[in-house]
Amino acid sequence: MNTMFYSSAPARVCLYGEHQDYLKQKVIPAAVNLRLYIRSKKTTKSKISIKSRDLNNEVTLPNNLTRLTSDIGSFESYLEAGMLAFKNFKHETSIAPIDVTIVSQIPIASGLSSSAALLVAWIENLAGVADVHLNEREVAEIAYDAEHNILGIPCGKMDQYASSFGKIICLSTTEPPEVKQLNEPQVDLIVVDSKTPKFTSDVHGDKVQKIKTAVTKFENLTKSNLSELSVDSLNQRKNDLSVKDLKILKAVISIKENTLEAEHELSKQNMDYELLGDLLTKQQIQLREGIGVSLPILDKIVDESIALGALGGKLTGAGLGGSVVIMSIDNTQEIANSLRQKLKLPVKTVKIDEGSSLVVK
Repeated sequence: MNTMFYSSAPARVCLYGEHQDYLKQKVIPAAVNLRLYIRSKKTTKSKISIKSRDLNNEVTLPNNLTRLTSDIGSFESYLEAGMLAFKNFKHETSIAPIDVTIVSQIPIASGLSSSAALLVAWIENLAGVADVHLNEREVAEIAYDAEHNILGIPCGKMDQYASSFGKIICLSTTEPPEVKQLNEPQVDLIVVDSKTPKFTSDVHGDKVQKIKTAVTKFENLTKSNLSELSVDSLNQRKNDLSVKDLKILKAVISIKENTLEAEHELSKQNMDYELLGDLLTKQQIQLREGIGVSLPILDKIVDESIALGALGGKLTGAGLGGSVVIMSIDNTQEIANSLRQKLKLPVKTVKIDEGSSLVVK
């Protein structure tokens, strides 16, 4: 009987700390139960055959791949990058020819990190086939190497770590990253897909450069690190900054402070759910007014949700499209149904989920 290798990885929502990971600050993502599944088995063929049921796409790759051969950003390129990154980690490891089937519940370009889930599950699967044991951190780092270094996508490490570790974590995006498991709040999450495709490379370009430039200027001005700066210290030096930089910095520092407040609350046994919801909405306001990555449809989803009784909400992902995550504690299904009817958009109630997994049978 052929041995089968089953791997899976979850989507993630960023609850707190959007646009903080590339600034080396804390982020709080949560893995949710929208998952990508990979099944593979070794074959006597001299190649790797991959079928994606959702994309209705079939890919054939050489198992001795040594460089990228596909257009960056394509489905094939992610698979190739995962193989190359895995080989970078285990230099002497060869990948046997395999037949692969991929099935995903995660909508693409929706701000839920479908690309990170694909890479994390793919690397778990390759490790199983090669009989290599990887821990959560190693899986996340290999996936990051594939997406950031090999494909050149200007992402941080939040997505890969969230998908690999699962549950709710506070990730300090220092080097190496520090991972702290947080308590799971007894709330419901609703994900609303705006149906406006989000492409990370579009946001992580000029927008990110402007944010980094503003932060660097203020750090040099105050001779302080961003982690030490507060809104109060910003207000004291506001006359030394341009209107544009002041707006960006207020948003960045406010989101940083809100994320630390959320980390403190999620470390408690008895949490203030109203506060957690309010912090979500405060971050949405800063993402709209200071960072400039919201859209009218994203704001409308948040406003409609709160009007229906939700605790709060914000965009999840880099912004300028994608999804909104809503937190609620009462009447969740009624809120979801009303949003679906009013907005005519895909609405899912989701639960916090485990990280990536590998099963060999």
